[in-house]
Amino acid sequence: MLHFEGFTQAKNPDAPNTNEDRIVAIPGRVYAVIDGATDLSGLRYDDRLGQGATGGHLAAQAVAEALAVAGAGAFAAQPEPNELIASLNDAIAATYQRIGIPAEEIASGRQRFRAAFSAALVCGDMVRLIALGDCSIRLNGQPVLDHHFPGDTVLSKARAAAWAILVAKGLDVDSVRPLARQFIVQGPASGQALPGPLTEDDLATILTSVRADPAVLAACGNDLGVADFILGAGLEGIRANPGGFDAMVLDGVSDAQPVVRLLDVPVADIETLELSSDGYPTQPATADIAAWEQSLAEADRIDPDRIGPHASTKGRVGKNFGDDRSILIIYAGKH
Repeated sequence: MLHFEGFTQAKNPDAPNTNEDRIVAIPGRVYAVIDGATDLSGLRYDDRLGQGATGGHLAAQAVAEALAVAGAGAFAAQPEPNELIASLNDAIAATYQRIGIPAEEIASGRQRFRAAFSAALVCGDMVRLIALGDCSIRLNGQPVLDHHFPGDTVLSKARAAAWAILVAKGLDVDSVRPLARQFIVQGPASGQALPGPLTEDDLATILTSVRADPAVLAACGNDLGVADFILGAGLEGIRANPGGFDAMVLDGVSDAQPVVRLLDVPVADIETLELSSDGYPTQPATADIAAWEQSLAEADRIDPDRIGPHASTKGRVGKNFGDDRSILIIYAGKH
């Protein structure tokens, strides 16, 4: 574990201070990528971790700080995952307390900050890989401890279907984008008023398409009840009750310990480790930053709006990327 390299960029390349991703690299001890996510309120806060900062920024910064403290000295034993997760969650909870966010706002999800992460913790001749949420890990080029939120798959397909209908109605892309987003935020089948010119017939067409989609069925374990649950909840419902939708991350209040993914690997078995946030829609064949960036560029070329082969809950807007992104690569020897 002698060499590492990393890269992180905000989705708005002209505003690097808005990046809600963080990288932690303490050689021979801790390597991590953290992906903060802003609450649905979109409010900004003043705290010692950031001024005028989003909730996602503060969550990622709190987790990064806690991981750096944990790795300040050599580990005498492999870090116990439940204790680690508790300390990271406590760091976010302390941020709520400093800012003075009311408990009911946190409970509702309106002002609940979130952070996913993947990490490699080195102790002697072993490395403990740990992940929560949808940050990824590749070990010697192969994905390990992968997890994809079912809600993302279902709502991405709903967004793409709504997008196609809105375009067919004659709306331009700039008009379609916020309507399709609002459609999945509130929940396509939530019973709320449909955004824009979407009709009840359009909704029926969208729901039929989503429920028949093979990727949706696979993500939901071939259980249409799960798909319908997600379609009724939308992003708002998922953020208010992440445990009910297999979307648990660090948020300062939820008990994420039961869903932490863990793998212990001998240092001698590691050639490369790649830790990345979900800002990369695809993964490259080789372990280097240029390859990761090229894979993103190709995805942006063929599906910039993320309504096709790289369907997502959001896509590119002009020069802005769809999401912040980070990649940290650790090599066993010289590279």
